[in-house]
Amino acid sequence: YHCHSLHPAGVSCVGVLLESHISFHTWPDEGVITLDMFTTSSKPLLPALPEIERLFGVPRVNAETGEEEEPVSVWSHELRGFRTDEERRANVYDDNSDLSNWITSPLEVTKKQIVTVKTEIQQIDIWDASEREDLPSYEDGVRLGFGPDDPRWMQHEYASPTRLLFLDGALLAIADSDAEFHESLVHPGMFAHPSPKNVAILGGGDGATLREVLRHRSVEKVTMIEKDAKLVELARVHLPKMCNCSEIVGSTEVCFDDARVELVYQQPKDYFALNNLTDIDFLVLDGTVPETDREVPEHWFNDKKFVDAMIDSLSENGVLATQ
Repeated sequence: YHCHSLHPAGVSCVGVLLESHISFHTWPDEGVITLDMFTTSSKPLLPALPEIERLFGVPRVNAETGEEEEPVSVWSHELRGFRTDEERRANVYDDNSDLSNWITSPLEVTKKQIVTVKTEIQQIDIWDASEREDLPSYEDGVRLGFGPDDPRWMQHEYASPTRLLFLDGALLAIADSDAEFHESLVHPGMFAHPSPKNVAILGGGDGATLREVLRHRSVEKVTMIEKDAKLVELARVHLPKMCNCSEIVGSTEVCFDDARVELVYQQPKDYFALNNLTDIDFLVLDGTVPETDREVPEHWFNDKKFVDAMIDSLSENGVLATQ
């Protein structure tokens, strides 16, 4: 490694280990440090981020207010090197993935990792993110007590971040705008049926589709077939807005706990193969949209037997809705 001082203040260092390196430069007067890390390992560097922030993100005291200011991290994570198309599709941090394009790659996005879990079925990522031009929402203003002419309406630091859910690197839901999507997915089909009583949801582990279904008073039973129980568990904790049914008369605070709801943790294809269903009034497919360069799950979109089983499961006036 090698270090040298900068004029009038600061230090610049670089350390090399085989083909990997770390370098950093400091500007003490501005309270800024920049780092560059490169590794030839196949493992991502993201797990090291909290420790880097702890070691280098030293809080400063505002000279005018005397208050301690939290450090702000601006970072980008990129994959380098050559990979086959198959390896790129399998890597959630590849620059073709939604997770990379929305979160890990852009420097202009301020982001915080809420949880990343690798289950037997998929990788689940939940992040908070905001862009530098984002301004406080109406909800932010109410929560913080802004008046009509409050200058803080035009200050980014008072804007709440957006929470995003990714499955295997593909964007599944944006918490702040989920209503527009899930209302459009559910309500046209529900209103197309004269009185939908028996509803089935394929996927929907975040709870938002279930929430919109339960708004209909005619509903007597909802079967939600979700392949990954961990997703529902994480949604309860980290996506409470999406699975919140507290405003629905006769429901519960958490939509999954409604007495009309049956949670089935199973691959949808297997569920339909084992159950000869013929009485579903409304069937909704709520899953990730396949990207053009990624493999399409055979049980979800292009299995003729599965599609036939779904159609056969509908009641006389049954309706099927998908993305």
